[in-house]
Amino acid sequence: MRILMLSWEYPPRIVGGLARHVYWLSKSIVEHGHQVIVGTLSNNSDNVIERQGDLTIIRINPYKIPSPDFISWVHQFNQTLIEDIIDAVGSDIDIIHAHDWLVARAGIILKHLYRKPLIATIHSTEYGRRNGLHNVFERHIHEVEWLLTYEAWKVIVCSRYMREEVQRIFATPSDKIHIIPNGVNPIKKMSFNEVLRVLEKYNIPPNMRIVLFVGRLVYEKGAQILIEAIPYITRIADDVFFVIVGTGPMREELERRSIELGVRDRIVFTGFVTDQELHALYNAAYIAVFPSLYEPFGIVALEAMSIGKPVVVSNVGGLSEIVEHGKNGLKVPPGDAKALANAIIELLLRPEKVEKLGRNGYTDVYRKYTWDKIAEKTLGIYEKVLDEYNTGLWKPKVFPTRSL
Repeated sequence: MRILMLSWEYPPRIVGGLARHVYWLSKSIVEHGHQVIVGTLSNNSDNVIERQGDLTIIRINPYKIPSPDFISWVHQFNQTLIEDIIDAVGSDIDIIHAHDWLVARAGIILKHLYRKPLIATIHSTEYGRRNGLHNVFERHIHEVEWLLTYEAWKVIVCSRYMREEVQRIFATPSDKIHIIPNGVNPIKKMSFNEVLRVLEKYNIPPNMRIVLFVGRLVYEKGAQILIEAIPYITRIADDVFFVIVGTGPMREELERRSIELGVRDRIVFTGFVTDQELHALYNAAYIAVFPSLYEPFGIVALEAMSIGKPVVVSNVGGLSEIVEHGKNGLKVPPGDAKALANAIIELLLRPEKVEKLGRNGYTDVYRKYTWDKIAEKTLGIYEKVLDEYNTGLWKPKVFPTRSL
C-alpha cells in the first residue's frame, strides 16, 4: 500500500503527543513493507521533501500571507498542503489518513480529488478539551471535526472513552469507529552518568526520590492538582522532589502558586526537554504522576510504565483504561489533590508496592502497546477499507478530470 498521512505536527516539530504518534506509526507501517508519505508543517520558511527509504516527508511552509487568527492560519496551511501534495505525489496513493481537525480540509479535498478512501484518527475533540463549546471559534473547530468524521470511511480512536465521546457529540455510527490504542516507543535504561548529567543540568538533587510529571502546562493536564498536593506530601516525606516537564500558558500561574504554598524549593520546572533528556528523567523517576482532567489516552503513562515506573493517574478517559488500580498503577478521582497526595504517599511509604506496580506496568506495555502491534491493527483497517472500496461503486475507473 501507498499511504498518505496528514498531520500538522511531526518531529522535530513537537507540540503534543500527536507528532510522536504519527512518527512511530509511519515508521512501523514502513517496516511492515508499505510506503508512507507524510504531509506536515515545516519548522522554517522553506518547503522540504525528505526521503528515508519508503518513508517520504513533505514539509510545507504556509506563511504566505498574514493570518488574522489561528483558524485562518489553519485553513491557509491546509490550502498550501493540498497544493504541495498534488505537486509532489500526484494521484498514486491508496489510502489517505488524516489526524485531527487541523488537516481535515486537506484530507477531505484530496479524498474527493483522488477518489480514494479517507481514514480519520480523532485524538481529542474540542468539546472534550473545553468541556463544552463556549464561543464561535470553538464551535467552528467542532464543526470541522464533525465534517472530518462524516467524510471518513472509518474513524480511529484510541480508547473506549473516545469512542463514546465521538458517538455522542458527532452522532458517528458505532460500526464506523474502531479503537486502536496509542503505541509507545519503550524507554531504555540509561547509565548513571547519563542520567546524572541531565539532573545536574536542571538542578535536580540526585539523592532525592523524584516524582515526575510530563505534559503540556494547560488546565486539562492537571499540573495544578499536583502543585496543590505537594504540601500534603512534603509533611510526610522530606526526601521527595518534584520535576514538572513541559511548556504551556499555565507555567507562570503554577510557579506563583507553588511560591504561595511554600513548596517552590521542592520543584523544578524544566520547560521543553529533548527526547534524550526526557528519557533520562524517566530513568531517574521514583513515581510518575498524570493527574489529567481530560485525557483521551495518556501516552506519557505508557512511557513511564515502559521503564518499570509506578504511575498515579486520574480515573478519567483513556488513563482509566490503561491503568488497573492496584495492579499496574494507582487511580485517583480527577481534580482531588488530597487523594492524589495520599496515593503518592502510599507509594513513598511502601517500596514493595512501587516494585510490584512497576513490574506489572512494564509487562503490560510490551504485551499490548508496542508500535509493531499498533501498526498491524491500523493496516488491518486499511485492508478492510480497500476491500470495500475495490468492490464498491465509488472507485473511479480513471483518475477524474474536469469536463467543460
